[in-house]
Amino acid sequence: MLFGQTSGLNINISKSSIYFGGVTDRLQQSILAETGFSIGVFPFRYLGVPLSPHRLLASQYSPLIHKLEAAIQGWLGKHLSYSGRLELIKSVLYGMVQFWVSIFPMPRAVIKQITCLCRNFLWTGDTCRSKSALIVAWKSVCLPKNEGDLGLLDIQVSNNCFIAKHLWNIHLKQDSIWIRWIHHFYLATHSIWNAHAQRTSSLLWKSIILLKNHLVELYGGHQLVNDSMAGWAQQEGGFTPNAYASLRHHGSAVHWDTIVWEQ
Repeated sequence: MLFGQTSGLNINISKSSIYFGGVTDRLQQSILAETGFSIGVFPFRYLGVPLSPHRLLASQYSPLIHKLEAAIQGWLGKHLSYSGRLELIKSVLYGMVQFWVSIFPMPRAVIKQITCLCRNFLWTGDTCRSKSALIVAWKSVCLPKNEGDLGLLDIQVSNNCFIAKHLWNIHLKQDSIWIRWIHHFYLATHSIWNAHAQRTSSLLWKSIILLKNHLVELYGGHQLVNDSMAGWAQQEGGFTPNAYASLRHHGSAVHWDTIVWEQ
């Protein structure tokens, strides 16, 4: 092939597939015969995450769940302290989760399952459900240390922040192929603030519209949402951390956090 002749790199045909959309059977067969590739089937995994033109089912997030369970199983029997388990959740488990959260609108059932795994591991050192793992509401556990708790990530809020970043980019008409496609396909006659989702809209578009409507109601109008998001983008740290700080559940400040956490 021209690519191989030009670059000196050869494509492994046995490990390559081609995916079609809106192409006639005759053209498909012609392309397959020319390339020697096999026809691929959705969903398939790329960089460890499943890709599909359709909404992913909760069951298709199983690679992430199994990866979290495998990590926890590897720590069992090590007699870890609460603080040790807390640090592993923050640095290892949430590192795995954050990659997925930044790509997909996560189903609530999946977020609930991840939260259950982390909660059980934190309080019991295992993955099994226990009454002792329900003593503190997880929303409270996610409060920062200066508000009296452990400062764990609220996965739902984090997912909303990445969706909010999409909303902000669409509002700015940021120059990317996807944003241009959104404006051509969904926003040809109106702005994002007047847009609605249809039954046939993609899951991501439905999630963006749902969050947009929630923020407009929360802040009292789309201009106030604009002002808030502009502040998130301009403040030190970047859009997503500032959005998280604004959208997360808030508690009352405490004065003993520096003593407990030896800061």
